[in-house]
Amino acid sequence: MRWHILQTLLHKEFLRHATNRGGLALAGLLITASLLLAILNPAEDKGFSLFGGIHHCYIDFEEDNGLIQHLRDTVPDELRNAIFIRQMEPNSKPDQPLNYPTGTGAIQIRRLNTQSAGKPGYLIWLWHPNNDRQGMAVYESWFWRETYDYFQNQAAKQLSEAGLNGAKEMGQPPLDDNLWGLRKAYEELFDRYRTVSATLSPELQKPMPIVELKETPLTGSGMSSRASISTALVMFSLFFTCVYLMPSLTCEERERGLLLAQALSPANTLEILTAKFMFYPAFGVFLATILSGIHNPQVLKNPFYWLTMFTLALGSLGIGITLACVARTQRSASMAALCYMLVVALTLLMCQQNNIAYIPYMALEYHAPLIIHATLTSQIKPHHWVNLAACAALGFLWASLAFVLFRKRGWQ
Repeated sequence: MRWHILQTLLHKEFLRHATNRGGLALAGLLITASLLLAILNPAEDKGFSLFGGIHHCYIDFEEDNGLIQHLRDTVPDELRNAIFIRQMEPNSKPDQPLNYPTGTGAIQIRRLNTQSAGKPGYLIWLWHPNNDRQGMAVYESWFWRETYDYFQNQAAKQLSEAGLNGAKEMGQPPLDDNLWGLRKAYEELFDRYRTVSATLSPELQKPMPIVELKETPLTGSGMSSRASISTALVMFSLFFTCVYLMPSLTCEERERGLLLAQALSPANTLEILTAKFMFYPAFGVFLATILSGIHNPQVLKNPFYWLTMFTLALGSLGIGITLACVARTQRSASMAALCYMLVVALTLLMCQQNNIAYIPYMALEYHAPLIIHATLTSQIKPHHWVNLAACAALGFLWASLAFVLFRKRGWQ
C-alpha cells in the first residue's frame, strides 16, 4: 500500500465531486431540509406513522357553549397544532354530511331536538377514514376525558347549588391517564354486581376479583416525526453517496476509459479500492454527521454513533461497488441502484405486513434505521448492539464480494 498513490487517487475523487454540481446541490438540499425540520418542529413531541395516520382532527360544533370553551381550554400542547375547533355553517341541516380532507378525522357536536323533554341534548358524531378507525384514538382519548370531566363538574355544581355536597356525591375519578374510562366501567360493573348479590343469601354471595389498571410507555418504542425524518435523512445521505453516486461515477470512469487507465498505472486493484473505501464513506459520514448534529448535537459524543456510521458506510459502499461491477454503463448503474433500493424496500414491507421473520435480518437496510434512530434519540439498548453486529457482518460480506468482483471485472 503506497501512500503517494492513495493520495493521488483521493485527490482525483475530490476533484470529481467538487465539479459534480448535482451531488453538491442534493447535499445542500439535505442540510437545508434538516435545518428546516429543526426550526419548524423543535419540540419532537408528536407520534408519527410512515403509512397512513390521521394528522388533523376537526371539532365541529353547532352552538358555542361551556362545553366548547372547556374543550378549547384543555387541548394538550402536543395536539394543539393538530386539533381545530370550529363552528359549523349556521344553515347546515342536521343530517347534512361535511367534507373533510384526506388524512383527517372529525368529531361533530350537534344539537338534539329534546325540547319536549325539557333538557338540552347533544349528538356527538365521530367521523374517521374508512380503513383507519384506530387513527382517531389519540383524539378520542382527549375528547372523552375532557367531555366527561366537564359534565361531571356541571353535575357537581348543580347539586351544590341545590344545597348538597356535589363533589362528594358525584365523586372524582382519576383522569390523569387513558385508562380512566375502563376503570369507570369496571367500577360500575362491580357496583351493579354488589347491588344484585346483596339480595341473595350469604352462602350464595361470592366476591368479585380486584382489578387494577396501570399503563407505562415503552422507552424507545415510539417514533416521533422529527426523529423519524432525521433517521431517513441520515440513512439517505449514506446510501445516496455510496450506493447511488459511487456506482454512477465509477461507471462513467469506465465508459471514458479512466478506470482502465488507472488499472494500467502503477496503482494496483487494492489501492484503487482502498481509495474508494476511504473517500466515499468519509464523504457520506461527513454529510450524515452534519444532519445528525443538527438533530441532536450530543449524539456526536457517543462512540456508538461513530461505530454505526462507519459500519453502515462500509456496508453501503460494498453494495455500491457490487452494483458498479454488475452494471456496464452509467445509466444502467443508476437504474440498478434505484431498482436495488426499491426491491429491498418492498421486500421489507411485505415481510413486515405478513409477519415473515429471518428474511429481513439479512438486509442491511433492516438494521440501519433501528440503530440510527436509537442513536439519534439516545435510547440505545442491548439489542441495538446485536443490530450493529449484524450490520458489521453484512458489511464485511458486501465488501468482500465487491473486492472479488472489482478485481475480476470492475475495470473492464
